[in-house]
Amino acid sequence: MAPTSSLFCGPLDLAGEGVDTVLANAVTRAGVDRIAPAVAYHDARDVLPHNPRRRVATGGAGVCFVPDPGLYQGLALRPRRSEFAAGRDLLAEVCERAPGHGAAVDAWAVYLHDDHPGVRPGTVRNLFGDPYPHVLCPADPEVRAYAVALTRDICRYPVGTLLAEAPHWLPYEHGAGHERCSAPLDDTARLLLGLCFCAHCRQAADTRGVPAADLVKAARAHVEACLAGRPPDPATLPAALLPAYLEARCDVVSALLADLTAEAAAAGVAFRLLDLSAGLLGWADGRPAGPPGVTRTAELGVRPADLPCPVTVTAYARDPERVRLETAAYRARTGGPVGVALRPMTPDCHSAENLAQKLRAAAADRVDFYHYGLSPLPALDLIRRARAIAAT
Repeated sequence: MAPTSSLFCGPLDLAGEGVDTVLANAVTRAGVDRIAPAVAYHDARDVLPHNPRRRVATGGAGVCFVPDPGLYQGLALRPRRSEFAAGRDLLAEVCERAPGHGAAVDAWAVYLHDDHPGVRPGTVRNLFGDPYPHVLCPADPEVRAYAVALTRDICRYPVGTLLAEAPHWLPYEHGAGHERCSAPLDDTARLLLGLCFCAHCRQAADTRGVPAADLVKAARAHVEACLAGRPPDPATLPAALLPAYLEARCDVVSALLADLTAEAAAAGVAFRLLDLSAGLLGWADGRPAGPPGVTRTAELGVRPADLPCPVTVTAYARDPERVRLETAAYRARTGGPVGVALRPMTPDCHSAENLAQKLRAAAADRVDFYHYGLSPLPALDLIRRARAIAAT
């Protein structure tokens, strides 16, 4: 049986091209079963090949539905409306019109990669205390309550599955505008600079028996050596300390995912993690190298063996064998079905046959195609042809 299939899209696609146009193209050209609009998203600069409103769009962070203020009472964190939604409740419009096109609706939500001007409650703080305003910390009770409220808000709509992106921390080199660093950082320093050491993270580590203060001291010494152009002393950072801190972070995210999964289930909505670990490796050029992304999920705070929900792997790669590696490696860690997100356009895909090989290699229970607005329209036809080839 063919896996469930969906097509990601953004609010500017729906507002610019029209809800019915996007749905018609998704069903008739791409041949997918479902549409998955980005109901909560971060800032970006996107080239949109067929959007009549903008060809290059910058910004857009926020939600494309009308939030229920009552769900966020007592919270300083609240969703803001995306300017790309043009004042409309696009999620409501899609849910209303999708059945007429023979499509179902899912919701794609980016949780904690939440671009916002200024420093807010729950903002990640690095080992020097510097804020990362583009990402919220899941160890902060305010952030956890906000994530639960956002889930409840989205699940007011008749969506089938909530695809959750980034309900966890992000690495150092991801998503903060013009990121620049000319210092000779090694891999450990880059990892350390991506970790949050706010008071809530330190408390979570201390509760697990991990001396956060000792790690901060050792981490600063390691990074300071790199910043000064010196090789770090390997003895500075005790071998067991950093892995133990990462495990404490995984405890935090596992608990949050359990809460979000239960919140969605109470509304009759399936909850699914959209895992970024593989996608981060292949995002730039479709040529990921080295071990599969699942070996680095702890850096994000994700422990695959503890997941309370199904997972979709962002296997962004040109080579079908890499797609097989990424999905098989994740499946081995979870012991359950694994979905896959694929890009039907450059830099990953050059033909329907190539995409069909990836569909077969993934052996996924669900396939999400990224992404309507970024793809030239012929890429939608390629999806339909590839699915037909893979089914034979």
